[in-house]
Amino acid sequence: MASPISCLSILIIPLLVTSLFYDVSNADQALVEKVCKKSMDYNFCRQTLLSDPEGLTNVLYKLGLVSTDVSLNIISDVISGEIPNALAGVTDIFVRTRVKECQTDIDDLYTEMKLAYNAAGTQSYAEETTHLTSAQQKITVCDKRFESLPTHQSPISSSTSKITKLINISSVIVSMITSS
Repeated sequence: MASPISCLSILIIPLLVTSLFYDVSNADQALVEKVCKKSMDYNFCRQTLLSDPEGLTNVLYKLGLVSTDVSLNIISDVISGEIPNALAGVTDIFVRTRVKECQTDIDDLYTEMKLAYNAAGTQSYAEETTHLTSAQQKITVCDKRFESLPTHQSPISSSTSKITKLINISSVIVSMITSS
């Protein structure tokens, strides 16, 4: 017959293990909350970071890698899908020209974000900041093209907005890392 202590340990040990995971999960959520409160779009930030299984981490450095990796995926989708689709559907010469120029900007931006990811991986935060700043400038130039006369609505504004928000999230994380 099993002793009362061994029966009790069968019940208690799983509860203790579960509570340890619960505490880590709360720490993970708290870090995401802290980052997203400083970002330009709280809801987008939470949705983005928590959509990736790697986003549930209580290590700020790793969360920065997740944010930049998500950026690379979205930028790649814009390059391979959204821009060609926009070009196929646009007949206005001004809009076509601007989208093609944005295509070059976004290709360069992808390179900058790849370099930012590599810098984050080696924890070279000054270098990462340089690449994030360059990436932000490239997406801003793209957006501003559609504000020039004659002004037109950008057919890729939804994606450029996401990219801007993702660069912001990465910048917030770098700022938090370097200020601590």
